[in-house]
Amino acid sequence: MIKGKYKNEAFNKLKSDCIKYMSPQRDWHYPKADMYLLYSLKQAPPYSCSAPFWREIREEIFTELRQVVNKPTIYYLALVTHSEKSIALPIGNECPDMYGFFFLESKEADIINSNVKQDMHAYISACKDLGITHPHLINWFERDKRWHRAEDNTAYLAGNKFYSTVLPKNGTTYFHVEFRND
Repeated sequence: MIKGKYKNEAFNKLKSDCIKYMSPQRDWHYPKADMYLLYSLKQAPPYSCSAPFWREIREEIFTELRQVVNKPTIYYLALVTHSEKSIALPIGNECPDMYGFFFLESKEADIINSNVKQDMHAYISACKDLGITHPHLINWFERDKRWHRAEDNTAYLAGNKFYSTVLPKNGTTYFHVEFRND
């Protein structure tokens, strides 16, 4: 997993506008969390939010994302805000090339990454990690995994060959971003 900093002013403004002006949506990756889809090339036709605040800040956000990751195509962008009952299912090979989480408010959330190539067993193992309440007490190297305590205003990026599981807390807020290397 690659860890990096980013300029968060535009992301904080976008978060504020999403929460203020948009109705939260649901996504299967984030059961019981509020999700705000802004951009997606996953479906046909491609989706781009029509809210005026998104059109005004889109290029600034995309420029900042490309500063953090040198990938030509932003493939997916959504804001995720977790509640006390929400979870984040493992993400991995459904992404085209690379994916990441740009944390605005981590609230001491944790990220667990598998170091094993993806298969059904790796996904099941990643799903089992969702029930862990004290990940700092586990020796992750023995499980071929890595554990990270998320920090505010920090990006965590991974390739699509490995699963990442976010263990959120109430109020954990981040942008889920996917990239495609054309």
